[in-house]
Amino acid sequence: MKKLVILDKKRHRKYQVLKADISHSHDLHICTVSLAEFNPLARACPIIFTASKETGRLESCALLGVKPGQNLFWQNGEWQGDYIPSAIRNHPFYLRYKPGDFTSAYVCVDTSQLLLGEGRAEGVDLFDDKGEPSQYLLETQHRLKVMHARRLQDWEFVSCLQKLGLLQEKVILVDLPGNTKHKLKGAFCISEERLGKLAQAEFLSLRNKGYLPYIYAHLFSLQQSSKLSALHKSNQTQILH
Repeated sequence: MKKLVILDKKRHRKYQVLKADISHSHDLHICTVSLAEFNPLARACPIIFTASKETGRLESCALLGVKPGQNLFWQNGEWQGDYIPSAIRNHPFYLRYKPGDFTSAYVCVDTSQLLLGEGRAEGVDLFDDKGEPSQYLLETQHRLKVMHARRLQDWEFVSCLQKLGLLQEKVILVDLPGNTKHKLKGAFCISEERLGKLAQAEFLSLRNKGYLPYIYAHLFSLQQSSKLSALHKSNQTQILH
């Protein structure tokens, strides 16, 4: 079971972390993504906006499955796609924020992925003999620093969309076997109708901020519910056989 604690130099000095693998994502049907990931993901799955359980803020997310507890992109021990979201690749490290303070973040680690001892083939050292961060941890910390900076940009983007009234709750339909449709509720998407009715100054403000490519990538991604349908069908076929 996942248990997050703040990464601590003294507490975790003698620990290793399990070498990165993404099998932990098997039950992750929604994953937070950054604006920088919109383009590689737009051809793979719908990108939606949902409220974060941690912060309560709307965040951009990749829709990886049609129901909670099932990641359709993880099948047969492999990722079914060309791009893996960074939040999944950074496991077992996560960013967490103090309530109401999103300007800075602290690094947490999933203790279920920690190993006590040194030199184990399946593990990577967190700290060296002098108690300094290992090269692996330094690289991880850099990635998380980049992720934090991108998250701040993402929140600015979403805040701008909200101020302009462009986000609206939408039901996403996914075709399932038996000529049935699965309804995904609680997702917010950009309204093309509202976007088209923006005043010229408001539209130009989106362009000047560099937001238009992300808006169009999001709108294009909503057509990818068919990819989820295909992955669901593939998954059901494997279960039956």
